[in-house]
Amino acid sequence: MDKKKLAIQVLAAVLLYVVISLILEKEYTSPIIFNEVLEGLVFGLLYGVFIWFRDKWKNKKE
Repeated sequence: MDKKKLAIQVLAAVLLYVVISLILEKEYTSPIIFNEVLEGLVFGLLYGVFIWFRDKWKNKKE
């Protein structure tokens, strides 16, 4: 998997996480938005690592 495709998937995951979290939170103050963005970045990092490992594992089996 190339880096561009991985980065796009991670960015989409972060964006979806933040949007859905803000909708569920129903509060849009600056500290809450900042907190949700930080949580989204952590989620995106973990998701990116998961995708990277999954891709490496899949390529080893082939």
